[in-house]
Amino acid sequence: MKMSGLKIGAPMAAAVIVDGVSTEAVGKALALGADMLELRVDTFKDRSTESLVKAFQRLKKIKGVKGIPILLTVRSKDEGARFEIKDGARLEIFRALIPFVDAVDIELGSTAILPHVVGQAKKNRKTIIVSSHDFNGTPTDKRLEAIISAGLAAGADVVKIAAYVRDASDVRRLAGLLVKHDKLIVIPMGEYGTPFRVFFPVLGSLSTYGSVTGKTAPGQLCLKDVISAFRAFGLKK
Repeated sequence: MKMSGLKIGAPMAAAVIVDGVSTEAVGKALALGADMLELRVDTFKDRSTESLVKAFQRLKKIKGVKGIPILLTVRSKDEGARFEIKDGARLEIFRALIPFVDAVDIELGSTAILPHVVGQAKKNRKTIIVSSHDFNGTPTDKRLEAIISAGLAAGADVVKIAAYVRDASDVRRLAGLLVKHDKLIVIPMGEYGTPFRVFFPVLGSLSTYGSVTGKTAPGQLCLKDVISAFRAFGLKK
C-alpha cells in the first residue's frame, strides 16, 4: 500500500519515539534500521501546537530522516496515552501536524474526532490507520471481525488491532485474522505475546513496533531486538 510516499509492507519495524523529538533517539532508530518512525505525541511533555509544529519541522531536518515514513499518533487515555489530552486538543494537534507526516493512527473508539481526523488525512492524502487496543484481554472472534469491519467503514487504509494475550488460544485467535484479512496490523500484548510481535509480520501483519527510549505497551520489544530477530530469520538485510 502506498500513499503520500508511505509504503507499508511486511515485515516493517516501526520505531516508537516518545517524550519529544530527540535528535539522539531518532538517530538511534535510524542507525538500527527502522523502517518507520512513530511519533507518540501523547507522551510529549510540551504539547502546545506551536511547539509541536516546530518540533516536527525540526524532525524533517534530522540527518537520515528524509525518505523514512513518519506516523503521527496522539493516543487517547482509554487506549494507552501517557498524558490525557481532551478530544478537542487532540484534533487540533492532528490538524496541525498532518501536513508533516505520512500516516496517522486514530482509535476506532475516538468517535468524537475519528471522522474529522480521517477527513483531514484523506484531504492531505495520508495513510490512515484506524486502531483498537484492549489491555484486558483478547476479544471474541465476533468482536474482532466487527472491529475490522468498523475500521474499514470509518475510512481506514489499515486496521490495527492490539490485544492482551494470556495463552495460545488468544494468540491463535489473533493469528487467524491474518489468514482471512489483508491490510491489518495485529499486535499481541503482554509477556506471553512478546515473541509473536516478531512472528506476526511473517503471517501478514503489516508492521510491528519497537521501543527506542521507552516502552508504550506491555510486552513491547526494544527496536534493537526486533531488528536483530528480523535479520536472524532473513526478513531484513
